[in-house]
Amino acid sequence: MVFENIPYGLPSYVFSPKWFYGFDSVIELIAVIVSILLVYYSYKCFKLTKENKYLYFSTAFLSLTFAFISKIIGAFAIYKPSITRTALGSTIHQAFTSLTPYDINAIAFVVYIFFTLLAFMILFLIISRLTWKNQRVIILLLYFVFIATWISIVHYQLFYLTSFALLLLIAYSYYKNYTEVRSNKAWFVLIAFSILLISQAFFVFVIYSKTIYVLAELMQLLGFVYLLIPFILIFKRKPGKHAK
Repeated sequence: MVFENIPYGLPSYVFSPKWFYGFDSVIELIAVIVSILLVYYSYKCFKLTKENKYLYFSTAFLSLTFAFISKIIGAFAIYKPSITRTALGSTIHQAFTSLTPYDINAIAFVVYIFFTLLAFMILFLIISRLTWKNQRVIILLLYFVFIATWISIVHYQLFYLTSFALLLLIAYSYYKNYTEVRSNKAWFVLIAFSILLISQAFFVFVIYSKTIYVLAELMQLLGFVYLLIPFILIFKRKPGKHAK
């Protein structure tokens, strides 16, 4: 496989300690559920307010949903190799006979990288007050996502550093937003992105300690939970006009 010739090879993307096998997938499954709820609430807010930023939020969280589903699939390729002995698993295995569980894990992780960076880029688009009409800017941002994904294949830490940089810009923008509006919703969004920012910083150093990976996963989940709160508050009030 071509992946095996890449420095720090993709098949090495198993960060969890053995005692945490499966638990991280459960956490990410919860993140999938939260992301789906965020897609739902964002889209409902868009229907109620007709503000495009909620449609963009919905698109970003849909991208994160795909990202976490891919990561779960990649993890189970390593954690549960016995699934290939089931009828469905055997059929899938025969269709991809040249792929080892580590190859599946590697490909799934690349998909995870792409959709995660795409989601954060869309969120950056929102806070930058860009619109889909800025086609040249959008094309440039998409190009950046593809390049960042390819570079991240060389070493996963570059992915987490990139996502950290994007979340730093996003968190700073929401900090400025909170200082202007001083609302509970703005506060929850600020806290959520701040927690996600810290979790990405932790992920950078998982190569040195698998315990850091556990902490990073838990913090990332907490960040998503905090993100869900303001959308529930907005939706319950069925807004017509709202602050940022």
